[in-house]
Amino acid sequence: MTYSKVCAILVTYNRLDTLKTALGHVLAQTLQPATIVVVDNNSNDGTIEYLRSVDGKSNIHCIYMNNNTGSAGAIAAGMNFGLTNIHNKYDYFWVLDDDTFYAPNALQDLVVNIENSGFSMIGLHGAHIKMGRKIQVKDDVRLQEVDYAMIDGALIKAQVVRNLGTICEEFFMMCDDHEYSVRMQRNGYKIGVLKNGADNRLYLGGGGQFTRATLWRGYYSARNHIFIIKKHFSFVNLFGYCLLQSKLLITAALLAPDRFKRVQLRLMGILHGILGKGGRTLDPGTLKFTARKALKFAKSKKLVLHLPVITTHVFDVLDYLELSFNVI
Repeated sequence: MTYSKVCAILVTYNRLDTLKTALGHVLAQTLQPATIVVVDNNSNDGTIEYLRSVDGKSNIHCIYMNNNTGSAGAIAAGMNFGLTNIHNKYDYFWVLDDDTFYAPNALQDLVVNIENSGFSMIGLHGAHIKMGRKIQVKDDVRLQEVDYAMIDGALIKAQVVRNLGTICEEFFMMCDDHEYSVRMQRNGYKIGVLKNGADNRLYLGGGGQFTRATLWRGYYSARNHIFIIKKHFSFVNLFGYCLLQSKLLITAALLAPDRFKRVQLRLMGILHGILGKGGRTLDPGTLKFTARKALKFAKSKKLVLHLPVITTHVFDVLDYLELSFNVI
């Protein structure tokens, strides 16, 4: 059964085999979305050729990005398509990743629960936020209110996106769903988590404490959490962030086999967060920093500071520190 109100957004990058399986699970839903938007982040493993063969079939619409915009940029592109699609006015966005497989009842459960509750977004995983830290929800409560919902697998009312805008593209990877949850709560929207076990997550992008993936994830997490503090400032969250980063830096310095690189990348993340350097600043594949952008997003309206005005001289000092870190 096709449900005309749902636009599914499936993000993919260089995972052709898992993409095919993930797309198969979406097509096998007992309640079918009206449109399945597959956003490819400029893959080079045959994914684009495969998508061209299915584009336009089974309500599939493909978007081909010119470069890797991360999950944040791809989700934003999918949401923008849904908001401007003149053929369908969707009521919901269902956001998916290419390394999670969903049981046939996943979408139907989400739709039933969101339409019979006061929630504006329901995810399959989430947490409460205390002092900037995520506290996991109770596993024995089927539907519960939370402060944060993981966007992978979440169903979001389209009206929320129309009112608040899309996921922030400048986050690239990590924490974009955290910021969106904060944005929703500050505008009076309620967030829920449905514990129905309807997803099988492969976690291909991470896993383990001191892996290569956690190197770049540590950078983006440190940077993007500062973006959140800037956009939604509170002294409690700032204090919690300082405690968490101190703990992570000390742990990496004492225990990590690649301690120097790990500490350097996290410090660079903190520095780039202060400077407001958004987007794909660190290549996850090579762990090399991209060319420096002339535009400082913290000086623009994209990341407005809710702190006392920072002068140009302070930014000049931070730029100098950045160059120093880069030669370590």
